[in-house]
Amino acid sequence: MPPALPDLHGHAGDRRRAGARALGIRIHPAAAAAALAISCGTHYAADRRVPGKALLEKIATKAGKGGFYKLADFGMNGAFHLDSAWHHGWETVAAVVATTKATTR
Repeated sequence: MPPALPDLHGHAGDRRRAGARALGIRIHPAAAAAALAISCGTHYAADRRVPGKALLEKIATKAGKGGFYKLADFGMNGAFHLDSAWHHGWETVAAVVATTKATTR
């Protein structure tokens, strides 16, 4: 097995392999690369928050939820919640892509 590479958060890549090992699957390298590209691209797109030009702000405004995006009162932060939902959705897509060509051990 190749040496573990650190991920963006500084944790060893062994943790990802341990998860796949615990599930009894082998992730195909191309599927893993595609999943990482999805994750990277969607994180970049959503986390570039230029007021008035942010992707999530534009989507929220077009969906009629611009007021929720701008909400920042009473312990709520609309942008935070929309960002979180965006990331959870796309990470689910990335997980499905990552396991597309997975095989059992």
